[in-house]
Amino acid sequence: MKHPVKAQQQSDRRSLLEAAWIGPLVIITITIGLIGWGIFKMQDPKVMPVRVVGVDGEIKYQKKEGLERVVAQAVNGSFFSIDLVKMRNRVEQLPWVESASIRRVWPDTLQVKVVEQVPLAYWGEEAMVSRQGVIFKPEVLPHLPDLVTLVGEASSASNITRDYLRMRTLLGTVGLKLKHVWVDARQAWRIRIGDGLLVQLGRRDVMPRLSRFVQLYPFLMNQAGKELESVDLRYTNGFSVHWHLPAEQQAQMESPYYVARIAGK
Repeated sequence: MKHPVKAQQQSDRRSLLEAAWIGPLVIITITIGLIGWGIFKMQDPKVMPVRVVGVDGEIKYQKKEGLERVVAQAVNGSFFSIDLVKMRNRVEQLPWVESASIRRVWPDTLQVKVVEQVPLAYWGEEAMVSRQGVIFKPEVLPHLPDLVTLVGEASSASNITRDYLRMRTLLGTVGLKLKHVWVDARQAWRIRIGDGLLVQLGRRDVMPRLSRFVQLYPFLMNQAGKELESVDLRYTNGFSVHWHLPAEQQAQMESPYYVARIAGK
């Protein structure tokens, strides 16, 4: 049988131990409850709402008002709860936006940084293409007279863009500028140069054929009294040339075009 004094002492110790851990437990429970309540309140757009949208970046074509409107429409939470990834995706759907990043700026601001598409050329009549071969379709096409027009299959945009840049560099060595490029479904190339010269390049050996034309271009332009109209490079060892003759010479010929086939070396 336990001694009454010892039993009382053990009971007192248990009470002290219970009191020792019940107190912190209550505090932890209250703290968790407050945190949960705080998180719940922060989901409410009325608590710490986003009031300011700022736009950064070198923006030339995309209107800032349009960007701010898209961001404002995507605001679906408070400063802390708003989904920045979803908002960034919405911004990147704008035709002129190549990429975007969004960050919070305490206490009520969203800062949007945009990298804009840089148009390399027109793509057909309704779209544009970047240097990376990305086709995009602005609501309104800007009037940029120095840009060439590329026409081809959308799936080949990257390859067409790459080869166009090589052609532009090569033609630039003799002072020629591309105006129009067509690549059909068979990957056959046609290009229009300067004020109207049409060059047929075909499907194979496109760059070597164009190089051959560049080498002989000064000779072709030195043909007095003849206006170079078109060149067909789709021959293995040469090419054909069409010259448009002046009016006085046209009267002496059945056709106003003079055709010559020049053999390769």
